Amino acid sequence: MKAVAEPRRLRVVAGTAERRWRLAALLGLAAMLALAAYALVVMGPGNDANQMVTVLRAAKSIQAGTDITSDELATTQLRTQDPSVLATLLRDSDRGRVIGQVAAVDVLAGDLIPADVVSAQFTAGLWDVDVPVRRMPADLVPGDHVALVVSVTLTNGSQGDLVYMQDVQVLGIGQGSVDLWVPATLAPQVEWYADHGGIVLIKMQPGAVQNKIPAGGGA
Repeated sequence: MKAVAEPRRLRVVAGTAERRWRLAALLGLAAMLALAAYALVVMGPGNDANQMVTVLRAAKSIQAGTDITSDELATTQLRTQDPSVLATLLRDSDRGRVIGQVAAVDVLAGDLIPADVVSAQFTAGLWDVDVPVRRMPADLVPGDHVALVVSVTLTNGSQGDLVYMQDVQVLGIGQGSVDLWVPATLAPQVEWYADHGGIVLIKMQPGAVQNKIPAGGGA
């Protein structure tokens, strides 16, 4: 009896193992299909267009009016399907084109660098003028915007102060002097005021230009 029963038990065990193996294979296949379906829903069928693109970011703050240096440029990965977004940013391939160029806008450290960071239109007609000043705010820093107040002779013959220019960007600060972005046509007059009575700088918000400011401080 043992010789007849033993093979039958082995066949039963072998059949059970085979069924378990087939069940495991089916479960694995089902799991793979589920993951594929999830990837298709989440990532979308157009995943090839949704690629990682290497763009430039500011490793340190970039000041308008200064030369862009290689140590100010870093890279980061950006994933986007919208080509209009990439058109507004500089890619890593643009690195050689902007190094050594004058920055037209401020870029804070960590921010993505805009495509118009060296816009020629912004700086066209502007000169970097280094002029001595009589007085300036103690907390003035490069990138601030100022109004230029100069001493003039009024119509009654007395001396008074006049707001000559507004919304002028400060590029650099020295000992008693500043670098300013000044329209080329006005640069000689700014130099003249610096030599005749001096210039006082007053900090102002960018774009906050005031009209009809009276000379001499009158109301």
